[in-house]
Amino acid sequence: MKVLYVVSAHFQAYGGPYKAISDQLYHLKKYISFKLIYNTNSFFKYNLNFFATMKDYDVVHIYGIWSPFLVKAYVVAKFLKKKIIISPIGTLEPWSLKQKIIKKKLAWFIYQKKILQNADVIHATSDIESESIKKLGIKTKVLVIPHGINIPSEGIKNIKKTKTILFFSRIHKKKGLLELLEAWKKTKNKNNWKLHVYGPVSDQKYFKSFLENINTLRLNKEVFYKGSIYGDKAKNVVFREAGAFILPSKSENFGISIGEALALKLPVLTTTVTPWEVINDYKAGFVFEFSIKNIKNALEKFINLSPTKKTLMGNNAKKLIKDHYLYETIIKKYHKLYKSLI
Repeated sequence: MKVLYVVSAHFQAYGGPYKAISDQLYHLKKYISFKLIYNTNSFFKYNLNFFATMKDYDVVHIYGIWSPFLVKAYVVAKFLKKKIIISPIGTLEPWSLKQKIIKKKLAWFIYQKKILQNADVIHATSDIESESIKKLGIKTKVLVIPHGINIPSEGIKNIKKTKTILFFSRIHKKKGLLELLEAWKKTKNKNNWKLHVYGPVSDQKYFKSFLENINTLRLNKEVFYKGSIYGDKAKNVVFREAGAFILPSKSENFGISIGEALALKLPVLTTTVTPWEVINDYKAGFVFEFSIKNIKNALEKFINLSPTKKTLMGNNAKKLIKDHYLYETIIKKYHKLYKSLI
């Protein structure tokens, strides 16, 4: 069985999708033969070679929508009568559809809805994403398979926990950073806890507002932007040093950084528009409706927990990942999907 993966971009600053696809392919290699292609500014080169590239593959798995590069991949795959899977990776969530709305509405009616209707399977990473797709009137079968999560070994020793709440994601308005600053300012009795923000800048204008608000709210001694870090080893050190993880997102189809935090025993504070309400069930953190007030309340709840309860919450977090998201289980679902199409 041979599967061709097609994405519009594949680089570390792309965030969760880069991490998810890279890890997925690493774990799939013992089950299938695959190749990954993406647009590296050699657009016309790939355009001319799509036919030659695809002809030997059984399944074409396209990650993302809208991009002309992905549309061309779909057209060629359809012409060659290949089985086609499309993973929207959050692009059909209500919040995302409201961004550049006129352009997206035109694309939807001209080509994108037709492409989705004529795929063999649409892959969603959560029930939330699946429901969003179905509400758009798409009749194609939607299969839910979450991303897998790696649980790092305990090889890193003697890392001291600090009074740090960690934000680790792209710097983008979707992630709720400005509201997080407002909530942090209003949080009472922080007891020397700090907020450390890591992530590549996806929106320079938003990043500028973020830095300005740190000054305006006089949070320079409590909130710190720490830049971007890549590579599991460096990232795991940052996660292990933190006391908790926060992502007050306005939209997530999965939120892989949430899973990574849980795997490293970090209690997680996040919103109900992420597919992680199970965190409340496991008592592994706090999941709340998005608002400045609710972010503040979650911060205060966590900070005021006893050290014993914080530790228990971290242990519950790791158990959640072991119970639902280990790659050895998730990869078998992908393998089963590919086998079902040929």
